Amino acid sequence: MAALLKQNPNAYNFVIPVEHNNYILGASPELLLSKQGRIVTSNPLAGSRPKSQISEKNFVSQQELNHSEKDQHEHRIVVENIIRNLATHCVELKVSEFPDILETSTMLHLSSEFQGVLKQQAPDALNLALELHPTPAVCGSPTHVAKQFILDHEGYDRHYYTGLVGWMDAEGNGEWVVTIRCGLLSENKMRLYAGAGIVEGSDAEAEWLETEAKMQTMLNILNTKVAV
Repeated sequence: MAALLKQNPNAYNFVIPVEHNNYILGASPELLLSKQGRIVTSNPLAGSRPKSQISEKNFVSQQELNHSEKDQHEHRIVVENIIRNLATHCVELKVSEFPDILETSTMLHLSSEFQGVLKQQAPDALNLALELHPTPAVCGSPTHVAKQFILDHEGYDRHYYTGLVGWMDAEGNGEWVVTIRCGLLSENKMRLYAGAGIVEGSDAEAEWLETEAKMQTMLNILNTKVAV
């Protein structure tokens, strides 16, 4: 956990015990939903590039993200999905006009910020999060069609990957993040998870490199590089 915190100080870092003495741990960059009183926020990510150690290369990647029709479309699908599901519970909902760039230890992401004022009888934090989850970023769109396609064709069990981790108090306030950049620790073994969103215009090699970079978030705490 100390290594996660040191290398990802701005992430939502977590270690959670699960069944069979296993632990799910990770450094999620993605806030699905936070609720404090009637104020609700969300920070979806979609559209990404691997981060370089060279600032000039990162500048080029940021410009590519800002002008890429494919990445902007991928991001817009997620934003529109959250608007559709969250707006029904809000008397006011604002979203950033254009996506910003969020940097992690290994990635550059298109990032939009939502802030809203909930209706008096709005659901609690967990149930609001469940109405947004899974977003198109980890499932696809339309959700029910994409989910069934994944079940039929993906070929393995995601376990906790792309799920939710978070907390909620007795008043229904809480914070829930998407379970990405994570691993499942079992005694002396760790299974790591990473993936990329596929849309029209996706390039197989670029998506593979993106997946490697995402995997590196967890490999860094083990002082290991991706082996191909």
